[in-house]
Amino acid sequence: MDDKKTYRATIRQGIYLVILTLIVFLFWQVGDVYKSSTVQEYGMFETAQSVVLFLIALSFGIQAARNKTYRAILILLCGLALAALIREQDAYLDEKIPYIGWTWCWLFPITGLVILIRQLREEPSTFTHFLRSHSFHMMMTALIVIIPIAQCLGHRSFLEDLLGAPDIDSHLVRRIMEEPIELLGYLQILLASIESALELRIKAED
Repeated sequence: MDDKKTYRATIRQGIYLVILTLIVFLFWQVGDVYKSSTVQEYGMFETAQSVVLFLIALSFGIQAARNKTYRAILILLCGLALAALIREQDAYLDEKIPYIGWTWCWLFPITGLVILIRQLREEPSTFTHFLRSHSFHMMMTALIVIIPIAQCLGHRSFLEDLLGAPDIDSHLVRRIMEEPIELLGYLQILLASIESALELRIKAED
């Protein structure tokens, strides 16, 4: 039985890899048609990021409503997705909300963390079970893509030093490097939320 679960999980991971690879080809096609406008502020890639983050929050929110055992963890994940979604609207919110801007978004994950801490006092094993899940490992690899890789390659001064060409628009190059990579990471987290729903369903059936 465990072998069958392992094979099925491996097949799912292969499917996710194929999906992400096809999405990369789609990125190339979009870039060929829309050129640099795809990575402009609130352009196609940033809009897609917001849509994907909303779907992530919705996915984890629905799972939290349906699964009592892992509800606290799922609420925290939903809150993190909402915080990232609001963070993507930073330019707009900084203009519309003086002093605070987008920073109020941290209320969502902080609330989720408080709920999780309360549950851990009663059922600490649920968190360790989650840490062993395929969905958690997918999310961790996605965070590696989003934070160190995207932020490193999208760091303007780093690119200016690396390119060494004063006539190149380093701001545009930064966005070309950063936005597609971030979007790819968000898409992997969306797939991880689907994997989470499947894993919880399988666990409930056992």
